[in-house]
Amino acid sequence: MKPTEIQIECDCGAMLTIDLAEQSIDWDVVEADEREMGTESLYEAILYSDCAKCNNSIMITLHVWEYPEGFANMQDIEVDGGKLVNECDLGQFLFEEDYDDE
Repeated sequence: MKPTEIQIECDCGAMLTIDLAEQSIDWDVVEADEREMGTESLYEAILYSDCAKCNNSIMITLHVWEYPEGFANMQDIEVDGGKLVNECDLGQFLFEEDYDDE
């Protein structure tokens, strides 16, 4: 797998590999709290994908917590319509870092 890919198993059992580098990810700040070292921000993005086998619509919700500013310190990927099998570092998309393929 590329360092920009996630894998999802659809409810029907089919495997989907999604390269997030090829997706248009629109991050929204959904929560912000002042803390000791500045603001902690929660970013969220929602993506949709269809299963090629059963045509099930799969909703993928990406969460990244930024704290301190400029650092992704936690992440979470929620999948509706399947389950997450493999994840990648979401901070690379939030902060637009350039990662080479491995």
